[in-house]
Amino acid sequence: MKNPLRRFLWYLVLTCFLGCVEPQEISVSDIEVNEPEIKETSNIKTVISAYKQSEQVTFTFDKNDKTVISCYVISSDEAGNFYKTLVVQDLAENPLNGLEIKIDMRSYYTKYNVGRKLYINFAGLTITEVNRKFIAGYQASNVLGDIPTALLDKFIIRSMETVEIVPQSIELKDISSNMINRFVELKTLQFLNSDIGKSFSSEAYDKFNGERIMEQCHTLAKTSLFTSTYSDFSSHLLPSETFRLQGVLSADNYSGSINLILNSPEGLTLTDDERCDPTLFECEVTGDEKGTKVIFYEDFEEMKTTVDIEKRGWKNINVHFGNERFRKRSRNENSFVQVSAYDSNEYVMEAWLISPKIDLSGLKAARLSFDTRATFEEGSVLSVWFSTDYIEDFNGSNWHQLKANISVGSRDGSNEIFLNSGTIPIGCIQEKIHLGFRYLGADPGVSTTYDLDNVLVLGLKN
Repeated sequence: MKNPLRRFLWYLVLTCFLGCVEPQEISVSDIEVNEPEIKETSNIKTVISAYKQSEQVTFTFDKNDKTVISCYVISSDEAGNFYKTLVVQDLAENPLNGLEIKIDMRSYYTKYNVGRKLYINFAGLTITEVNRKFIAGYQASNVLGDIPTALLDKFIIRSMETVEIVPQSIELKDISSNMINRFVELKTLQFLNSDIGKSFSSEAYDKFNGERIMEQCHTLAKTSLFTSTYSDFSSHLLPSETFRLQGVLSADNYSGSINLILNSPEGLTLTDDERCDPTLFECEVTGDEKGTKVIFYEDFEEMKTTVDIEKRGWKNINVHFGNERFRKRSRNENSFVQVSAYDSNEYVMEAWLISPKIDLSGLKAARLSFDTRATFEEGSVLSVWFSTDYIEDFNGSNWHQLKANISVGSRDGSNEIFLNSGTIPIGCIQEKIHLGFRYLGADPGVSTTYDLDNVLVLGLKN
């Protein structure tokens, strides 16, 4: 009887002891006590410069190279929105350069948490550029791949230091490829009205990532939010309100379009219950449509070159003084004007095609119509406006947006059909106006191509 009793007594003592000790989470950081004995000898900018100077597709640092950089983690895979992709930047605040590092590690947030200072030993690592995004990894068999798990501690050394990453506040219009791989903040954003009710990335057409267009309220400039279909919040619905976003500025490996990636849904903070959609100007339909005469008509058939657009009284303006504008095009014996941000290298490309003066004063009724055709569809970025005080100073005039049907095309450029805008009543304006066709796209980014034709104003005199 002694042995069973002794075992029972020991069981009681052990149970009591364990029950009195509060459980503690053990992490890698809990067992580290000393700062690693390593010093930086370079920085991300110099590493990128070494790659550029090599003039090679990929550049591998010699195994005896002494290049060591310090950097800070700005990405997290805790919510499943990053996969084996570690993004770092050179400074915790006001960074100058960033870098993406391919690692063979899942749940890396447990070791390389956001704000963690790291030292990267580049001896034996390879760097390349993909659509203006710089990526480091381990090259084997002439393929740039993930740094193997067994070699992570050789190339990536953790500091004891973890700091707060201060997001860099930016405007969409100021974004450039030099900002890729930085942690940024954008304010007064909203998703497109047409996307409200959709999820972040669990729609039937979302294969690997959901791409949702966002626009900034004061300029309506647009960019995309990329969310992995494997993320924990893929099925969450997009907010209808305006919001502030903190995330990693990145670029798509395939299209090169600049986009934003959230570390978690907490990176999106609602700021206003209201939306900032533009107020559309609408005239009441009078029904006086019979007997109308042509007040203005342009089918672009008399234009031989793009220069002829302005010779016929139109103004062809790039607001940010870029090179891309509306251009004269012909196809199947039909002439029209075309505009696209594709290959423009303008992250915010805002172009306006402004008509000659159109006199609506003294008309009993008037209506506008035009035809559009969209191709290589990436989002709606064409709209129609009018101004009653435009002379020559674009920025000093007031513009009002009209409600119109604009073509939604195919992503592969196969759309052959022009869409009519529908009848747009404008008779209530009763003044001399200029029409303005506004294109607001981006490269890389939303760069839908539009063809515009048959701009017609009909009017009925009193």
